[in-house]
Amino acid sequence: MMKRILLATMLFGFSAMVLFSQSLLTTNENYKKIKELKQLQMQAYEDADYPEVTRLGDEIDHYTDLLSMEIEEQLTTYRARSALVRLKDRLAELSRWKAATDYPMEVAEGQALYEQSYKEFYTDKDHARSLSTSNRALDMLSVIQFAASDSESPAYYVVRLLPGNTDCLWNIAGYDFIYGDSWKWKLIYEANKSKLPQMENPHLILPDMVLTIPSMAGEERSGTWEEGIVR
Repeated sequence: MMKRILLATMLFGFSAMVLFSQSLLTTNENYKKIKELKQLQMQAYEDADYPEVTRLGDEIDHYTDLLSMEIEEQLTTYRARSALVRLKDRLAELSRWKAATDYPMEVAEGQALYEQSYKEFYTDKDHARSLSTSNRALDMLSVIQFAASDSESPAYYVVRLLPGNTDCLWNIAGYDFIYGDSWKWKLIYEANKSKLPQMENPHLILPDMVLTIPSMAGEERSGTWEEGIVR
């Protein structure tokens, strides 16, 4: 029973991050097996076949363990990929600001950790170590700060968690300091689709994602917009 409660908790968190859509979950073999066994267990209970109820419960626990491991791996993979994207964007931002001039050791180590996180760990599917390495680099690089930019056209935008909702590409494109035209949301989508939890779903963006804002013809952009400040 405890295993099934833990699985339900994991599924709730998984659903909240929209990493395992209902359509994907229902095609999962372990999930389908659990549903099938639960139906058999209910029938055994109605038939008062209590030894069979117990046996089926043990089998349900077995497949619950398997499904739990799958979900945990999916969560870790998503977090590792998101951390790599954040780290890559952070390094690109520091390069744009020529931060290596004042912080050569930090920038060099951050780049080395990115290479290790991606090439050594992520590509070998060691997602837990990749996540840990990327987060360590992000923490180290967080000490590098810059004064607010005078630019009114940011090159990057940090997605916000708004009351009852989150940002969306349509709204972001419509902001005066972005494009002032919501119909240009596809420009942002095309520039950032590799960062999205589901590449083919432009409607799903998550708080704290750093979106690249492509420049229009003749337009110069710099800095990162975050909570009303361009840095």
